[in-house]
Amino acid sequence: MKPSVLVLLIALLAPLGVRAETLTVQLRGPALAESAGFLWAQARGLYAAEGLDVTLLPADDAPPFESLARGAADVTVEWMPMALVAHENGLPVVNVAQILARPALRLTCRREAGVETAADLRGKTLANTFRGEDYPLLAWLTRLGLKPDDSLSGVALLAQWPGAAGGAEMLRHHQAACATTLAYDPLPGDGLVVLDPATEGTATLEDGLYALPATLADTQAQDRLARFLRASMKGWHEAVADPEAAAGLILGPDPDAGALRRQAAMIEAIGPLLSSSGALDEDDYRRTVDILRAGSGQAILRRDPGDAFIAAVTTRMALPEAAATSTADAAP
Repeated sequence: MKPSVLVLLIALLAPLGVRAETLTVQLRGPALAESAGFLWAQARGLYAAEGLDVTLLPADDAPPFESLARGAADVTVEWMPMALVAHENGLPVVNVAQILARPALRLTCRREAGVETAADLRGKTLANTFRGEDYPLLAWLTRLGLKPDDSLSGVALLAQWPGAAGGAEMLRHHQAACATTLAYDPLPGDGLVVLDPATEGTATLEDGLYALPATLADTQAQDRLARFLRASMKGWHEAVADPEAAAGLILGPDPDAGALRRQAAMIEAIGPLLSSSGALDEDDYRRTVDILRAGSGQAILRRDPGDAFIAAVTTRMALPEAAATSTADAAP
């Protein structure tokens, strides 16, 4: 091929290569299974099919909202209580979608410690990871009339030992009567009781997508997030439909057999918690706010955040012409 022809082809094809819109997303962890739907969508080309070039930032020890505040991410995955606390403290994060429609937070307790129901928690020691679970846990304790003051009439809160098995080890060594766990990552062992905050009317929303107002400033930006959400929810539903394949994908080639089984089990168990479309239920939002505002002096939220969410993203996601419209808008 003559050089002049090659140069001409490169010039003609170059615009096609830059049409993909970039988006940086901060994931939440620490387990890979908690990000399986996003990782599946990336690996299977679902984002590319929506005209997006998505960078997924892995979860680390820093709070996900730090990435938003520093401008390192356009959108982040986080639990709603963490988002509402951040909002109240000056970071105006907005919920744009809800990945999990049902919460996973649980307390797993030793029956031999005298815990059969939530009413038995008084005077007990609870192990918590303090990765955001502490806010819904404190709201749950407030509903039960328990203060985390290390007293016999309240409860004591301890940080869980590090590592995936930290909570289980604390229970096994009798360092705590209960440990915060997740429905999709239960602790193994006999003689354990699992308590669900939903039985006390204190279940709060968890994994959602959050962005700052500047990222939602116009319809093109909202459309970009709508296409990301559409691909992500498709990725999630495909991942939970084939958890073994999803586990193999996120772990890479030649994974440890035990790790593969654990991640596959977690992905499968996330399935019943997923939202069907990613749309936020406003009644569930208001219920979460009310739970976090309850308890007067012990309330997690001091003020009503109002409507710290936007429905435009999920509304646009439902429009089949959204991707085509965005592509047309981006065309030269």
